[in-house]
Amino acid sequence: MTEVPFRGRRLFAYGTLMFPAVIKSVIGRVPDSHSAVISGYRRLEVAGESFPGLVTENGGSVEGLLYENISSNEWERLASFEDDFYELQQIIVDCSGTNVGALAFIVPPSRRSVLSGKVWNPEFFQENHLAEFARQRQSSTQQDGRDRDGCA
Repeated sequence: MTEVPFRGRRLFAYGTLMFPAVIKSVIGRVPDSHSAVISGYRRLEVAGESFPGLVTENGGSVEGLLYENISSNEWERLASFEDDFYELQQIIVDCSGTNVGALAFIVPPSRRSVLSGKVWNPEFFQENHLAEFARQRQSSTQQDGRDRDGCA
């Protein structure tokens, strides 16, 4: 995999990566984070899946977490986790009344048809899908020959 040149950049997480068990399973730690909101977007369920996609939508807004200081190696792991379903895009988020730059995994217009149109609810995911999602993630990490922190 080619190196992702975003060392030190912030990640805006709006879906499964907001949960400590998931982000830790992907990059091996839970980075410092802050609550943040992105305007002009909507978080929708991916049809038949328990995870969401973020798409542009006038008047929409999505609450999420802004993770700080993601290393190049961690960006590579994140890109692998999200695969080519999403596009990594530069965005502006509101973090405690201050607009800051970040990167987010966005569903491109060409893939919008895979979204259900139903708003994804983090609380519903946490109550109904998180434990199984985290179990599957841990299992796939171990099958890839990596330890619990995702290291080779």
